Amino acid sequence: MTTRSELQFSDDRDEAISAVESIASGRGWCNVVPGVVDDVADLKVNVFGLWVNQGVAVASFVTSAPRHGEVLPSSLGILHSRGRLGRERITLLLGGAPFTVRQDHNARGLLLDVPADTNADKVLDVMCSMTASLCDFAMTGSWRMDLYVR
Repeated sequence: MTTRSELQFSDDRDEAISAVESIASGRGWCNVVPGVVDDVADLKVNVFGLWVNQGVAVASFVTSAPRHGEVLPSSLGILHSRGRLGRERITLLLGGAPFTVRQDHNARGLLLDVPADTNADKVLDVMCSMTASLCDFAMTGSWRMDLYVR
């Protein structure tokens, strides 16, 4: 059974960091969306998964459970409307985070592998900074996290 909860955060990220820690080792996933001034929906992939609709950038962090005793990387996806970002821009957006690019797709966004030993605060920092950098709307300075715990 998966439990969903929602929280809002801005400069004080302690609760959000704890939420990311709570899904470690494959216990769930979370989505982070920047707050925007106007009423704009979150980006979603259409039914066929080929084109992105208009909306606010979304970062999704999905943790992986160990398999056969081996610790696996988690994944971080960024759905945005900017098309392919390219290696140089991704490196700049990551700000030194040791995440590996798995996919930089024109319509499906960016998909990164996150090493299993990455601190929750680093994951959250990248989620917030990337969604802010790729947001096409005036932001409020806060974020919403949708947390799904298995």
